[in-house]
Amino acid sequence: MKTKKNKAELENRRGWEYYYQFSLLLTAIIAILYGVFWAPQSVDYKGIIQKNVLGVISIEKMMGNQHAYKIDTAQGRFYAVCDSAIGYQSKVEAMTIVNEKGLIEKVIITKQGETPVFFERLTDQKYFDGFQGLAIKEPIYLGGAYGYSGYLGSIKTNNYIDRVTGSTVSSHAVAEAVNKGNSYLSGQFFNTQWANPYDLFQLSWKDMAMIAMFLIAFASAFIKKLVKIHLAFLLVSVVVLGFLVNQFVTGSLLLSAITLQIPRITNLKWYVLMAGSLGFIILLGKNLYCAWICPFGAVQEILNKAAGFKSLNISQKTIKILRLVAPTILWVALLLGTLLGDYGTLDYQPFGALFLFKSVWLMWLMLPIFLFMSLFISRFYCKFFCPVGFIYNLLNRWRNEEVRIWKQRVDRLKRKKKEEQETWSSHS
Repeated sequence: MKTKKNKAELENRRGWEYYYQFSLLLTAIIAILYGVFWAPQSVDYKGIIQKNVLGVISIEKMMGNQHAYKIDTAQGRFYAVCDSAIGYQSKVEAMTIVNEKGLIEKVIITKQGETPVFFERLTDQKYFDGFQGLAIKEPIYLGGAYGYSGYLGSIKTNNYIDRVTGSTVSSHAVAEAVNKGNSYLSGQFFNTQWANPYDLFQLSWKDMAMIAMFLIAFASAFIKKLVKIHLAFLLVSVVVLGFLVNQFVTGSLLLSAITLQIPRITNLKWYVLMAGSLGFIILLGKNLYCAWICPFGAVQEILNKAAGFKSLNISQKTIKILRLVAPTILWVALLLGTLLGDYGTLDYQPFGALFLFKSVWLMWLMLPIFLFMSLFISRFYCKFFCPVGFIYNLLNRWRNEEVRIWKQRVDRLKRKKKEEQETWSSHS
């Protein structure tokens, strides 16, 4: 009877919803693998040079793996080099075209997968034009980017470019990629070597604030009294992570980690965010990021508590269906991203609209709905729409299930060993 009951419970637990989500997961993995290994097309670097340099007579690629070229034109010799750096959610590759005096003529982006609405700011605010005329015989620093490697600070030089407000990470990635390429050209053709400031690690108050918040959230798993400050802690998260630091786990960020688009340790905030949020699951078996850290989840919970409205009575059947919305939207976004060759389709989360005041028009329409519904259903968006919440909760369930199975195996081995010892003792 007990075995039949367990089988019945398993079949009930693995209803059509289970197989539906499994099919979404399988096809999503296939789409990601296709997008990473088969879909990418090679860049025609020589074609880009032809379009951006007038009167090209010849283009000679330099020996080695570096995409570097000598360009002869009617106006004289030019050089071009490509290098890359990790931005907010993707690898940003930039081509720098330099004249024979060692001054930058143009910076062109050859590859990138950043959030379109934020990366477009660089073009709109003529960020790339600011590189023109800068020298490659010394580093190009980044102004207004306190706490980032390559920060101008009090350094006395005119060889710098100001970051674009609201797109600092992307601005930094472009500047870092340009500097890496410039370092190569400077050494190869201008007999000048310099230390790249983008290789230096800097610890800012934003990094320390994030680390402190993650440590407090981690401590909450052991110090139960910290639950009393939960609401106040969420308010801090809204102010610090939401409006000041502007760091959140998004679907695009998770995809960048899965596809190994990982920045260097100089981008400490990325490591705190990813290692911290996933570390909660791996070490504790708890999704503390969503419960304690996520600023948008915090906004919803604070609104719900402040309103004090009676929670809407939704049937369990409706809830089961609503819980399929998040994986379905995520699946559609992934497939569209693979087909279009641009995973900007994953940027349908409300963080940009609420905290950065920049988003696509659809999110501006959805944001007030999410906030309004959170008055009646605590964390409405988190429960039914958030791709990160869905993925993290799924990982958490898998982790806890594996731990449970492992403990059962250990217990069986211990019992078996004990029985063998008792049998041996009785015979002796």
